[in-house]
Amino acid sequence: MVEQAKSGSGWRNPWRLIGWGGIAALMLTPAVAMQFTDEVNWTVGDFLFAALMFGSVGLAVELTVRANPAWTYRAGVGIALAASFLTIWINLAVGIVGNEDNPVNALFFLVPFVAVAAALLSGFRPRGMVRAAVLAVAAQVGVMLYIWLTGQGFPIGVTLFFGALWCVAAGLFRQAVREG
Repeated sequence: MVEQAKSGSGWRNPWRLIGWGGIAALMLTPAVAMQFTDEVNWTVGDFLFAALMFGSVGLAVELTVRANPAWTYRAGVGIALAASFLTIWINLAVGIVGNEDNPVNALFFLVPFVAVAAALLSGFRPRGMVRAAVLAVAAQVGVMLYIWLTGQGFPIGVTLFFGALWCVAAGLFRQAVREG
């Protein structure tokens, strides 16, 4: 335990406390808001889903910090996590094309799925993470093209935003390959 505290990997690490405390604060925010307004009306299922989403991101960060000391790799994972999290959260909350009930929005879930599958297949090694991020860009563009070519919209802004995040992640992973 003493060794763990010295290395900064224990609960005494302020970054760890800030991260998990931030997640707890985000989880409490709708609960507090529900006491003051009827505009926020989360169910138990909403809280469970949010806990799953935030907890998954927190766990991924924990595992990344323990697995790879390179800041470029860690930053790449952080950006990839942000892109995946935001894609899922925004899509479920309000939808990307039209509203959350538009069935074409389900295609956007393919992007983080492709990234996670490729990362798993590569063993989360930096070179494989470059490929995973590039495949995510390709999937993002493919989803946009399908939606556009089928006349269901043209989500160019979303594609540029998320595509840029995935490209930055790929660049950071590529730098981690060079450093490693």
